[in-house]
Amino acid sequence: MDAFDLRLWNGFNQAGGTLSEPAIVDQITIDSRRIGSSHSLFVALKGEKLDGHDYVRQAVQAGAKYAIVSDQWTPPSDLNGLTLLRVKSPLKAFQEIAKAYRLQLPVKIIGVTGSFGKTMVKDLLHTLLATEKKTAASPESFNSQIGVPLSLLTIRKEHEIAIIEAAISQKQEMEALADLIKPDYTILTPIGKKHLATLQDMSTLAQETLKLIWATPEGGWSLLPTEVHSQLSQSTPSFPIYFWDEACQKLPHATSFQTDVTVPAHYQLSFPDHSVYQGRMSAAYTYYLNLINMSSKAAWLSGISASNIQQVFQTYQPEPTRTEIWKVPTGATFINDTYCSDPQSVDLALRHFDYAADSQRKIVVFGGMRGEPMHANSDYRSIGKTLAKAHLRHLLLFGTKPFKPLIEEMEKNSSETEILAFESEKEVLEHLQNHIQSQDLILLKGEKKFPLDRLTEAFNESQNHNQCIINLAAIKNNLDMIQAKLPSQTRIMVMVKALAYGTDDVRMAKFLASYGIDILGVSYVDEAVCLKRAGISQSIFSISAAIYEVAKVVKWSLEVGVSDKDFILALGKEAKRQAKQIKVHLHINTGMGRFGCRQEEALELAKTILSQPNLILEGIMTHFACADDPQEDAFTNEQIRSFDSTIATLKEHGITAPWVHAANSSGAIRFSTPQYNMVRIGLASYGLYVSESVKASLDLRLALSLTSRIVGINVCKQGETVSYGRRYRVEQEAQKIAVLPIGYFDGLHRNYSGKAHVLIRGKKAPMIGNICMDYMMVDVTGIPDIAIGDKVLIFGEDECGQYLSPEELASSGDSIVHELITCLGPRIQRIFVYEEGRQIR
Repeated sequence: MDAFDLRLWNGFNQAGGTLSEPAIVDQITIDSRRIGSSHSLFVALKGEKLDGHDYVRQAVQAGAKYAIVSDQWTPPSDLNGLTLLRVKSPLKAFQEIAKAYRLQLPVKIIGVTGSFGKTMVKDLLHTLLATEKKTAASPESFNSQIGVPLSLLTIRKEHEIAIIEAAISQKQEMEALADLIKPDYTILTPIGKKHLATLQDMSTLAQETLKLIWATPEGGWSLLPTEVHSQLSQSTPSFPIYFWDEACQKLPHATSFQTDVTVPAHYQLSFPDHSVYQGRMSAAYTYYLNLINMSSKAAWLSGISASNIQQVFQTYQPEPTRTEIWKVPTGATFINDTYCSDPQSVDLALRHFDYAADSQRKIVVFGGMRGEPMHANSDYRSIGKTLAKAHLRHLLLFGTKPFKPLIEEMEKNSSETEILAFESEKEVLEHLQNHIQSQDLILLKGEKKFPLDRLTEAFNESQNHNQCIINLAAIKNNLDMIQAKLPSQTRIMVMVKALAYGTDDVRMAKFLASYGIDILGVSYVDEAVCLKRAGISQSIFSISAAIYEVAKVVKWSLEVGVSDKDFILALGKEAKRQAKQIKVHLHINTGMGRFGCRQEEALELAKTILSQPNLILEGIMTHFACADDPQEDAFTNEQIRSFDSTIATLKEHGITAPWVHAANSSGAIRFSTPQYNMVRIGLASYGLYVSESVKASLDLRLALSLTSRIVGINVCKQGETVSYGRRYRVEQEAQKIAVLPIGYFDGLHRNYSGKAHVLIRGKKAPMIGNICMDYMMVDVTGIPDIAIGDKVLIFGEDECGQYLSPEELASSGDSIVHELITCLGPRIQRIFVYEEGRQIR
């Protein structure tokens, strides 16, 4: 940001500032670790987990000159040199300051909102506008009530135009953001189901999102999708509205040469001056044409010439705006972050290190910022200060960017970090191949996003055959949806048993910690111990434990379900021996018939727990047997009545517990049990459904996809047979058969043989012949240009937007989706991504 006088903020004097002399700041931050100027303003915001007021002292030590704090906060006495500005709401004050800063800038602002594609539109439009104008844009996906003010503060006086994202998750949020941004022009990307957990329905979501559009002033313009046409007000706007997915003689428009999904895909972009550009998409993202239409139309309306727009598209290919996390065979973990467009994106990426284990060396591979920033020296110096606070073991720089200021800051402030420089991406990857260790945590960041296939090939020594993609953003969305359906203050325990349903329990646990989940569930004590050994800090509940495991339960301070008197006494004795307090959950069997005491035994067992001074009755629980099946709802309701009756009996004797829980995913989604205050969520976290009735009750987002690659292609003649047992006979004169390197060892059991299909190049390929231990065969006769190495979708969603249901695949093999995903074998590489919304449709 430019130097800014806080006196331009109307609330400065009332907050305790002095109007008689300048109050200049050149940095405003909400993170005390990121202070890099002696003229900084620290804003103490209170979040769900952290309170910025707890870090005011650190802000002083880092050199902050001012701090905005709540007027209800009592400051410590050792804040010498810091001017406190006391306000009723630090967030509101922060927004007011950002608004005051924005109003004194001559810049024109394009506001971008919608459910999907905001960041990709912003980044491409930034590239187009920068061909002729000095342009700024929101860092990464800074688009919230906090992100928008931070974005506005990155704009400087010399910028001619800026692109600011805005996103909402609650009603009335957009009014505040629109007042902050005060857009001159607006773009609405597609509307989707992303925030239905808090905005109830699509109509409400559209109405709330459109509030930014209606903030467009006279003389501006707005680009909208035709899907919101019915949501527009009957009143005539004072600015022109264009629909970016419809052809218009006044604006450029892109159309595809293909009617189906093919790779590569060809398109044509026609301009009002009658010039035409023909382009090629090497990756068939479903949103590519929409992305071109939104950005080219906005660029044209902003005065960018057809020749400059075409020049950008000659080299442009969309980069997935997702973070990718995976473990290589040596055991090191890679974090492939989005490309770097500003210092803030580095700051954000470093937060992946927040949950690093003590044993992990932290390594950053950095290739510099995209483009040529107007303030390159100060920007790289700022990045150096940020990296210096991250306690890196190695910083590996590559390329020809102006790294000198960054290196100077690192050498001055972080002597523990070894800095190495390389000429190219290839050289830095070769160095890593020779020097990484098993517990390393490696963050990759540069002006371009590293292609995932190239990275996995480099560290697996070839492209990986099979990959399971786990989308953490989808998991967050699903937990939000479930939380919104539950009574307020209901605690969510997320089950990470069976390696988190075949994904990666440690990685999932760390993500869930960042989301705010404070208790995890497992089936076995050994599962819990593995998580504890990996440094997982949340409470861990094991649904059962054997009497010979009591020492292990106590040693690792686990929570455990109990239903046996001998076990309770043994656990109490061991807890006393180790001088620990152990939390237990009394498990009552109401019809599952697996674990749990009989209802008539519950009172005696509860009294036994209370008689043990080293045991704490933390919970009372039961387990639904068939909450997914509407035909068994009478039985489930009887379980609820039985459980309630037992709880009432315990209460009559003065026995209660902090947490009462019964519902699994199906129970939490289909039944209302406000008398309980915790649920155990497993399969639903991944957007998977046990039954159609569960699916009808809540619209979740699939978080798992399974892909493979073609490793062989054969042409078989009529009458020939395929695979063991000769169960498939070639019927046509000639059929082209592709071999996939995935079989029943990898979780695709023989039951699926010949009963389903996969997708290759967007087209169906039926499974044929018996599935082998390591391979399966599919018929690709009707798919042109098929080749070794082509990607294959087995279930989930691919980059083309094509979808195959994992539930339907499981059903085709007379199985259930639980079994399908938990049986995915160790040869399948797990890749975690954080992708807010891949599709623009």
